[in-house]
Amino acid sequence: MSATEIITASVTVLTTLGGGIAFVWNKIEKRFSEIETKLEECQKRELESKQRELESQKRRSVQLTAIELLWQEVQRIAPESMVLVRAKKLLDDLKISNDEVGFVD
Repeated sequence: MSATEIITASVTVLTTLGGGIAFVWNKIEKRFSEIETKLEECQKRELESKQRELESQKRRSVQLTAIELLWQEVQRIAPESMVLVRAKKLLDDLKISNDEVGFVD
């Protein structure tokens, strides 16, 4: 085998090998692009979910405060009402669950 034949055969093998590597690299690069796109979408959904949760926590805290103020006013008007005893128990339970979840009054 002459040097020319060896060079020609080597170039053919290397060209084929290079084409195969390029094909595999393009597939890997495409897959990474898809994964990055999905990751960005997931992070966006997570951020939106956290924002909704914070808004919900704030709304719940405001509602709890409003309920307590109304309860105090009704107690002032009708201090011996039996319904107020049950309402106070429910209100206290709600405040405890609020504290356990980490809501702020």
